[in-house]
Amino acid sequence: MTIPLIQLKQITREFTSGDSIIQVLKAINLTINAGEMVAIVGASGSGKSTLMNILGCLDKPSSGEYLLSGRLTRRLNSDELAELRREHFGFIFQRYHLLNALTAEGNVEMPAIYAGIDRQQRQQRAQALLTRLGLGEKLTNKPTQLSGGQQQRVSIARALMNGGQIILADEPTGALDKQSGQEVLAILQNLHQQGHTIIMVTHDMQIAQNAQRIIEISDGQIISDTINPRFGSHAIPSPKSIEQTKTNDNFTSIRDRFFDAFKMALLSMASQRLRTFLTMLGIIIGIASVVSVVALGQGSRQKILADINSMGTSTLDIYAGSGFGDRNAARITTLRSADADALKQQNYIHSATPNLSTSAYFRVGSQALTGTINGVGEQFFAVRGYTLYQGQVFNHNAILNSAQEAVIDENTA
Repeated sequence: MTIPLIQLKQITREFTSGDSIIQVLKAINLTINAGEMVAIVGASGSGKSTLMNILGCLDKPSSGEYLLSGRLTRRLNSDELAELRREHFGFIFQRYHLLNALTAEGNVEMPAIYAGIDRQQRQQRAQALLTRLGLGEKLTNKPTQLSGGQQQRVSIARALMNGGQIILADEPTGALDKQSGQEVLAILQNLHQQGHTIIMVTHDMQIAQNAQRIIEISDGQIISDTINPRFGSHAIPSPKSIEQTKTNDNFTSIRDRFFDAFKMALLSMASQRLRTFLTMLGIIIGIASVVSVVALGQGSRQKILADINSMGTSTLDIYAGSGFGDRNAARITTLRSADADALKQQNYIHSATPNLSTSAYFRVGSQALTGTINGVGEQFFAVRGYTLYQGQVFNHNAILNSAQEAVIDENTA
């Protein structure tokens, strides 16, 4: 017993809209054998496009079983479904969906790139398909240089690139004039005679009359499934062997995909110069902003660290007495100048100085002021991190000789 190519069992598809559930397909049962040419007819909103998406493994049913050549599709993950689409299906869309940056030949080659087919092999096949469909002189034309009928033929060639065992055509003549539409239908009938399984989705019964089997769908249910009487009792020819393309080994495939992706990226950038410029400008501004913020943060950090260091975080003050504020500290003479000299000899001390403070009156002419006098050593300015704006600090000899030298601050000056 021959296994059906496509078999749907109690297929339903539901969508959630707010709090309500919309059932688009209701218990669909359908069997399609290899080599059939089927038209699915229905008005807008009848569920025919949803059914086509499920048939093409672009969508999954909410319930029910879909078997493709006896293989249960619900058990397949996303990568396996993508492989299934790539190896068995060819899609023809109403609006063509061609890439404007690529030539007709480049658009046809696209499925073969994802399949990992050798560049020379896919170029030869793309040229042969386009020539067979009457576009042998349009290989290097961009989609914008082709008529609607020619663009649809390019999309048909693209659908056949990887073999196209099953051709799914969604309103294939919807955007074409009458003559171009008839040409596309003739091509589909010819493909049917060559062994391809053709499934057309349309709202026009006249278009459906070109198929050998007509399925009508309404409100998510199949209401009619008949053989077209125009083709008599021998409507379904035996399927023939369909040419399949051969893929490369993994390394060659990955290498070719990388170079092809790089090439397409360059073509896309060249064809959209303004968008490319604006994108690059945005990236440049973004990077410059990040660098500026980081630099500002680092500058602020260094400034804060410098301010903290200037506050003497590495400076240790030693006072006489039992603690800070000891009232008897002035009468204690445990700290001497020699203690500072001993501290200077330690390898972990940069500088040390004695410091004796007292208050005194300063008189300049008729003015008398109260100030603080600090008796210090020559390393006092290094300890406190003070900078001398004018003059010079006293040295060790001045200390030994008790020289009458003083360093005053800005307030005193």
